[in-house]
Amino acid sequence: MKYSTVVLAFFVTSAAPCNGFFSTSSTRPAMIGSSFTPKMSTVNVKAGSSMSMLVQTSGGMMELDELLEADKGITKKVREKPGLWKIARAATVPASLVLGFGLVPSPKIAIHAAGAIVTGIGGVIGRNKITDIGGDVAKPSIAQCLIENGISEPLATAAKLEALREDLAVHPDDFQSMCAEIYRKYLVGMVRFDHKPQSAELTELQNLKDALSLDNLAVGEAHMLAAQDWYRSMFQFITEEDLDDEDSKERMALNKFLYLTERALKQNDETEEAFLYEMTRTAKVFNMTYHEALDRVEEVVEPFYERALKSSRQKLGTNQVSTTMLERARRTLGVDDRVGFDMHESALNDEVRSLLGYSEDGELDPKTAKYPEGALERLDQLRELLSLKKEDVEYEITSEGMPLFRATASDAMKDAVGGVISAEEAWDIMEKRRSELLIPESRSDELVSSVVFNSLGEPMDELQKYAEVNNEAAVYSSMMDALEAKNTVVQLLERAGYSGDFYDDFCNPVRRESVTKEMDSKERYNVYDMFVKRSIKNSEDGKLSEEQDALIKDVKGILAIDDVQVETHAVKEFGPKLNEVMERAMNEILDDYAPELVETLSTEINQVIDDYKINEKMIAQNGRSLYSKALNYVSANAPAGVPTKEQNEALKALQELYTLDSNEVVPFHLTAFGPVYKKSVEEAMSITGVIRPEFRKSLEDLRERLGVSESQTREIFMEAVKQRMIPMVEWIVSEMEKTVFSQQQLSERRQKDIGEDYFQSGKKADGTLGIGAEVNVLGDIMNLIDFYLENGIAEKTQIDTELVDDKEVPVYETLYPITALETGAVDQQMAEVLYRQFVVGSFTTAGPNAERYENSRATWGGILGLSSEKMEEIGSNIADTVYDNYVGQNMRTKGALDQQDMMFLANLQKKLGLSEQQGESFLMQSQKKVLSEELDAIFMNSPKAENIRLFREKCESMGLNLEQDIGVEKGRVTRMFELEIAPGLESGEITVESGDVLADISESLGFSEEDAEKALENLLLQLSNRIFDKLTKDIRRGRLDAIVDPVKTLIRYGEFLNGELGVEIEEKVGRQIFNAYENFDFEGLSETKVEGNKEMLKTILSLS
Repeated sequence: MKYSTVVLAFFVTSAAPCNGFFSTSSTRPAMIGSSFTPKMSTVNVKAGSSMSMLVQTSGGMMELDELLEADKGITKKVREKPGLWKIARAATVPASLVLGFGLVPSPKIAIHAAGAIVTGIGGVIGRNKITDIGGDVAKPSIAQCLIENGISEPLATAAKLEALREDLAVHPDDFQSMCAEIYRKYLVGMVRFDHKPQSAELTELQNLKDALSLDNLAVGEAHMLAAQDWYRSMFQFITEEDLDDEDSKERMALNKFLYLTERALKQNDETEEAFLYEMTRTAKVFNMTYHEALDRVEEVVEPFYERALKSSRQKLGTNQVSTTMLERARRTLGVDDRVGFDMHESALNDEVRSLLGYSEDGELDPKTAKYPEGALERLDQLRELLSLKKEDVEYEITSEGMPLFRATASDAMKDAVGGVISAEEAWDIMEKRRSELLIPESRSDELVSSVVFNSLGEPMDELQKYAEVNNEAAVYSSMMDALEAKNTVVQLLERAGYSGDFYDDFCNPVRRESVTKEMDSKERYNVYDMFVKRSIKNSEDGKLSEEQDALIKDVKGILAIDDVQVETHAVKEFGPKLNEVMERAMNEILDDYAPELVETLSTEINQVIDDYKINEKMIAQNGRSLYSKALNYVSANAPAGVPTKEQNEALKALQELYTLDSNEVVPFHLTAFGPVYKKSVEEAMSITGVIRPEFRKSLEDLRERLGVSESQTREIFMEAVKQRMIPMVEWIVSEMEKTVFSQQQLSERRQKDIGEDYFQSGKKADGTLGIGAEVNVLGDIMNLIDFYLENGIAEKTQIDTELVDDKEVPVYETLYPITALETGAVDQQMAEVLYRQFVVGSFTTAGPNAERYENSRATWGGILGLSSEKMEEIGSNIADTVYDNYVGQNMRTKGALDQQDMMFLANLQKKLGLSEQQGESFLMQSQKKVLSEELDAIFMNSPKAENIRLFREKCESMGLNLEQDIGVEKGRVTRMFELEIAPGLESGEITVESGDVLADISESLGFSEEDAEKALENLLLQLSNRIFDKLTKDIRRGRLDAIVDPVKTLIRYGEFLNGELGVEIEEKVGRQIFNAYENFDFEGLSETKVEGNKEMLKTILSLS
């Protein structure tokens, strides 16, 4: 549709802008270097605008205002008349008439203008060009719409922006991108024109997002791009020093930008992953990490919320503040729960200090400061407002009141220690001060503890100073002051109701608070030593009085000296005096023992204990070394080293005098008399090494006289047995080595040359072991076993019980405390050889010794030191060898085992101690080995079908499966099947009617029906390929007489596979073969059979 010039002119003169005109007159903040200060701007707007009064202009709006001022040309005209623009884009019209100005194209439309002139229609803008101008004008139009309508009602503004988009004919996706760019510029302006964050800006930014209808993705992108814009424009003039200065405007502006970004993302309910991504890439623009950016955000958040808390304290008791309001403020500002809790505690502390009367510079009189009336109620109101616990209030009151309480308590304690006032009066003073400071009674223990540490701290500090220079007198004096203070403190504690352990609670250096925390263990022990020495010096007769002993015990508690240190000190200081009396007592008793003498000496020892307040434990401590000395004296002077009856009585008296337990002195007796007992044991052993029963009673009597325990004499006896046993084992090893090893092998084993004369028998060792061994060492082994058993070396221990004939009987385990391996007389290899020789000997020996040898096998293995598992392994290997030899020999000679062989194996199984299952296993393994060797021999040369058949039938008669029982690989079983049936297939003995024969063979081989069919098919294909090769050669050479039998064979093969023999042959050759077949002699075949064969041959040759 076309419009006339008159009509268009009417629109220009009559139409008004759809949203009214907007003009501003403002003074913007001047930017000098990197400093900027927001100014108050007078903004003139139409009635109803959100900026219709004198306000601090939003930096974002000021940024948009600058955008509009920079907008010139046609886009500005379009913004002023968006309604007409909608009409203009409906058709091609003279743009100068519609828009009311002469066409001055921008570079973007220069080509279109030129085209218009060439075509004779200059001044007329095409529909496509109008669309381009609509896109260019959209961004400033969006800014103008935001300025005119404000963002206080974002939904209304959003509706107007949507109408604007339709007027300008901008695609929704393009329009959202433009809105995002406006958001981006707005955000830069908020930071650029005011570096201080304002609480209203969070709502402002959210309203802007809603007015522009931006999604979370667009907002995140806008923040990152705004960061880049601001960084490029501002940070090139900013130094690192500016950014490190927490008070600089540049740093504050940067923090504000990060804060607005964090809040915008959080308020949009971004997922954690999306928030991390957007925040990280925004922080990266400023060369920050994610966590560094969040730290900067906290720099903005905390002052905001701190002001809110301060305001809340001022409004406490009114209805102007509530917990809900604070919670909403935290959520809006993004205050973390942990940070919020800490700030609430800090606000509570500020209120406590304010109520106590602290000045702004933190000054107050500690002795007079106290809370005003109603302070506790006010603090409780604040606690409820801040959602804190009563314990939090108590903590703040106590932590602030403790220093003030100590100031009063310190003066009161000084007066109490100095005798000016009583402990009771000091307590009253402190209680009054506690009440003034509102410190709860439940914290009284803490208050009293602080009094204790303060009261004892000064004398302990003085004491430590003197101890460093070893000033014994000053240390003693300072400690006496500390003891006096301690006594006063104890009275105070009793008044407070204390009932604990004073030394553990206040003097334990392990605790965090202790009166001796500045002294290490060595320093404390040094002070204790000086105090004790000075106490002895101050005594009249050099002995400690009861009063001095009590003081020393107090000092021990204060210095945390443990009992071991006290005993060590006593030994060092008073041990020589006590030891002198005790040694004199020992000499007198050993010289001329009498019961009355012991009583006198005991009185003298107790007197020393009483004079020096020594712990009675020192008698036994000193007595041990003196008693050992007495034993050595008796051992050296007794006949044959065995103490007499009188000497034993004297030794018993010494034990009682020294308060030594009889079990305690047994080790001393072993040291003194052990060699005597060992010599007696060696003498009691006969030439065989066995101690006869009549000698054992004498050895027991000797043990009692020597005062040695039964377990200790057992050890001595074992040592003697070990010495006797080693050469017996070495002899057996020597004889066995000559049997098993050759001269060269033995020389290498012993690492030295072995001459021919060493082999006394003249036999050259051939390495034969077991049944074939020539030299028998069984006699020597049995002598060693008898030596071991008759001396009672083996020990039986009950390990369990079992039911036998419905009766519970014990189950024992035999232990061998001395073994050949443990003594080093034999190595592991030879130990196994010796055991194997004995087992084989017990198997081969006949007569009365056979059973004895058989019953001694486990004992011999235990004496050698072999484990039960190793013995079982060796026994199993022997059985394996015997079974292999017997079964192999008989199967090779007879082909199979008969009834007599099975009876022999049953006896052998029993003799070897094998279970029925083990015997069957060995038999199966031996048979498998023999049959495997036989099959290998068959395949070693060209295997024949007859040999395969005989082997298969033998395995079948024995009930053995080739693959499962004998272990023949499946591939070899398949080969056996092929080798056995191939001759029958080629000769025609096996045809398609021979299914039973094939089934019998496959079943005997352990083949499944599927495996047999697959093997037969593969074989037929192989055979067919060979025949075709031959047929092709014969046909090409014209030897038609040579193809008769192969073709007949081929037809038989085809009957198995329905003619699908997989043959690839030229059609010409195939036709020649078929034509030749038609001329064959078919005598004896029915016409039906002949026709069937022809059809089969056609199928095989792929002929139609």
